[in-house]
Amino acid sequence: MGNMKHDLSISLNQMALNGPIIYLHWILNEHDQVVKQVSPNIERIFGYSPEDLLSGKVPLSSMIVEEDIEKFHDLLNERISSAIPFWESSFRIYSYSGEVHFIKAYTYIEYLSNSEGSSIYSYLLDQTELIQEIDMHKSLESDRWASAIDSAREGVWDWFPQKNEIFLSKHWKGLLGYDELELPDEVDEWINRVHPDDLEETKSLLLQHVGNKSEYYESKHRLLHKDGKYRWILCRGKVVERDENGLAIRMIGTQVDISEQKEMKQLLKERNVELELLVKQTREIANTDPLTALYNRRKMIEEIKKTREKLKIYGQTFSLAILDLDYFKQINDKYGHTFGDIALQTFANLLKRKIETSNVIARWGGEEFIILFPNKSAIETKRELSSLQACCDEDLLKYRTESIMLSFSAGVVECSKYNMDEDIVKNADQALYLAKSLGRNQIILYKEGLPIV
Repeated sequence: MGNMKHDLSISLNQMALNGPIIYLHWILNEHDQVVKQVSPNIERIFGYSPEDLLSGKVPLSSMIVEEDIEKFHDLLNERISSAIPFWESSFRIYSYSGEVHFIKAYTYIEYLSNSEGSSIYSYLLDQTELIQEIDMHKSLESDRWASAIDSAREGVWDWFPQKNEIFLSKHWKGLLGYDELELPDEVDEWINRVHPDDLEETKSLLLQHVGNKSEYYESKHRLLHKDGKYRWILCRGKVVERDENGLAIRMIGTQVDISEQKEMKQLLKERNVELELLVKQTREIANTDPLTALYNRRKMIEEIKKTREKLKIYGQTFSLAILDLDYFKQINDKYGHTFGDIALQTFANLLKRKIETSNVIARWGGEEFIILFPNKSAIETKRELSSLQACCDEDLLKYRTESIMLSFSAGVVECSKYNMDEDIVKNADQALYLAKSLGRNQIILYKEGLPIV
């Protein structure tokens, strides 16, 4: 797997310099389209220098043919609104010299925050010669057809369904590793090379068009190469002649090797999965206290804000409790800070075991912990914390053979539609302060008139 990724990486670098596929990374926001990266081969293919696009001298929208701009924007907006990350599209653009090029685009969107817009990765393939080739072949006379396809860069096929005769160009055979005379011009040479998993769909699409049920034929399937491996092929064609009954007499088409595009698309998907995993891990690290593996202060503040919004919308009562380990400084002073960390981890593990997962637990700082109970009143919360106090027995924490007693004081505040005080954390802290002042190992419910810390 590692070698494959290495080979693909080298291949992608070469393609960026010399290949036919242009890589484009741009940011779309409310007001602008900003190009962040573009592969150097854009100058060779379309005449624009990378600096033209990176500097904004040539806006992306100015490159698209006027008749295609609306369709391009509509498709882009549709994909963004429906949150579809991958898609393919076709449109026309102007080269630097003003010539019109037909483009096939493979696009991936990374949705950023609303203020930042969308990060868009596009791979552009110039299909101008392929389109021109098909159009040209439709108008060629029989005596000119053979010489024209002989000079075509893509594989060309010319099929007469009623006679079951087919002509396969030397480039068609060359795509599969054969010289012109190595393969006979027979329909079975094509059909028998289709991968078994792709055969049914390939035939179905072909018969639909031959039966006049589709405007044109297009199929992506695998064909067996001379080396024994399968190549991904994009095959397109169109019936150019029908009899008086509408039956197909002649069908002309082309095919190109898209194996590299498939590999690139797969690599892009793999990198997207890796990126999503990295983002998830980064978020977890940003939201997690490294010592206890509980949420940290920042994450708890976010959860409190979310719960407060639910209260405003649904009137859902919730409560908040701040817990402080009693005499923790003495544990640190007597047994050392390393053992103090063990005490914090032990208490954190107790919270994970005893507090229901529907509630949110965080380390608030030092020896303080905070718990958000989204659906509980202050009385219900005090009852649950009292059960937690009963679990703080002599077997909970030991230093060598010595049992170390852990206890905690707690302040609890309730927030409801009748009491939507913005300073709920401060109120819980006042109740905690009173619990410690009354001798510790107590749970105090906040009420108006408590001393201010």
